Amino acid sequence: MYYIKDAKIRRMLDYDGAPCAEVGVLPGAAGDPALLVYIVEDRREDGFEIIRILTNDAALDTDWYDNNMHDAFVDVTASAFTGSPIMTPEEERSKFQRELLIFGDLKKQLGEHFRSYP
Repeated sequence: MYYIKDAKIRRMLDYDGAPCAEVGVLPGAAGDPALLVYIVEDRREDGFEIIRILTNDAALDTDWYDNNMHDAFVDVTASAFTGSPIMTPEEERSKFQRELLIFGDLKKQLGEHFRSYP
């Protein structure tokens, strides 16, 4: 399971024609990568849905320009949650999404960003 140390909205963008929030997530466990999590509005459950997850292995001292020229960002949407003896991959994904949305006031911030996005 992935433990969240910090999560902040980096920017709003269009993803497949829909407004999407890019959220930077810092790990709470040593050795876990930073993540870029892409979230769209969803009328079911929590009001938001994770649609894409990238690992962010960029090193601030060499990759300060925040691009993917050195494959710093790897799409792990399909492989991020592998399951465990007590949880299926789907349950892990759902738990991560719930924990991310309740982190600080992220859910409130997401609502504000989506309301103000053109």
